[in-house]
Amino acid sequence: MSNDKKMRLAIVGGGIVGLTFAISLAKSGTQNIEVDIYESASAFGQVGAGMGFWPRIWESMRLLGLEEDLKPLACSGKPFRYTKGDQQQYVPFGQSHSALQSFHRTDILAVLLRHIPTYYHTHFGKRLVSYTDSPEGPVVLAFKDGTTASCDFLVGSDGIKSAVRRTMYERFAAGAEDLKEKGRLLAHVKPTWTGQYVYRGVISTEDLRKAMPDHPVLDGPIYFAGKNKYFICYPVSNGASINCGGLISHPDKNGTLHGEPWVETVSQDELRAEFPGWSPYVHAVIDLIKEPSKWVINSVVDLPTYTSGNVALIGDAAHAMTPHQASGAAQGVEDGLLLAALLADPLASAATLAHVLRAYDRVRRPFSQDVLRRSYECGAAYCFQRGAFAGNDDAADGKGTLESLEALSGYINGLLEWTWKTSSEGDRNEALEVFRGLVGA
Repeated sequence: MSNDKKMRLAIVGGGIVGLTFAISLAKSGTQNIEVDIYESASAFGQVGAGMGFWPRIWESMRLLGLEEDLKPLACSGKPFRYTKGDQQQYVPFGQSHSALQSFHRTDILAVLLRHIPTYYHTHFGKRLVSYTDSPEGPVVLAFKDGTTASCDFLVGSDGIKSAVRRTMYERFAAGAEDLKEKGRLLAHVKPTWTGQYVYRGVISTEDLRKAMPDHPVLDGPIYFAGKNKYFICYPVSNGASINCGGLISHPDKNGTLHGEPWVETVSQDELRAEFPGWSPYVHAVIDLIKEPSKWVINSVVDLPTYTSGNVALIGDAAHAMTPHQASGAAQGVEDGLLLAALLADPLASAATLAHVLRAYDRVRRPFSQDVLRRSYECGAAYCFQRGAFAGNDDAADGKGTLESLEALSGYINGLLEWTWKTSSEGDRNEALEVFRGLVGA
């Protein structure tokens, strides 16, 4: 960013997306940005367990100088195998065309914290309530503890319940004269339910090896698919643990609102009852998940913009998506990389910040929303809601031809191919071209 006066940047949300954005800024060579990171918790931490990196996002980790630290923590390096698991003898029907490197989120967080510059300011116990923004003055942040802070530029990486998104869209709605438009804008304040739940758990690899030595997950990640549900297993923590998830889908509920709590601990019997008659390999894993957690899968769909004034949304705040392509956090990382590249351009300044944000929104919004769509479609395919299985309940009792299963595998890989065939570098270059065009360079 040009000129001598430092621009004050506030990052609200210190999860994986917020921290990788901070690292992106430092690595991009921006000299005139003063960074404050505001985190609502008392320390940096991550909810959840497994996280995957496809080749496209692994390239970003390399660019950020994180590859060598992450390599020893990575698991698998093998393709995902697709199987029909809603019967006693599971049926393999394909695999991903590329490998997914899998991690435990806490391992990734530890690496990120080692790369955060010491000259960045971090503030804990700061839960944002709202902000005010005007063309004439700074952005003023109001926190739950009664304190305030100001900045020249605010980036909201505060997750699916984002207070930054809520404030932005409530302000948009307040300025709308048409009642329908007002309602449309307010609909973006809250995330919508996808109609899906996922039961999650992490088990010991050694415990599973003792209980079922021939379990296929011991040889790499695997999906067990069935009608309106699937079960996934893949190694994390350098192979010491296995991340497990049982997904239940009610497609008719997609787009509705779900009350809180969105996460709760449930009984092992509840999880077991969701998969009657499924492969013994599924139940062997369920038997080891002593306290499953049940998560409501919500999504932030089709925001008309990720920016307003001197404020931008990144990560789940902008495009929270289903986990079916293992790309939600990775898309947030790409948001930050692209935004940091724009801010590092010699033509970027406080005076051209509006053009920076236009370029960011123009490139990142359509791409991330396409990934969001693809992720939902992948989940629908894993749940036999696409292809020859669409509307066909026979799939639930072991029926379905191998030909139709293989066609489904091809459809899934078509949805996923961007993760191994494309590079985020092209998007950054495009955004820089858009920005330079906007400033007349």
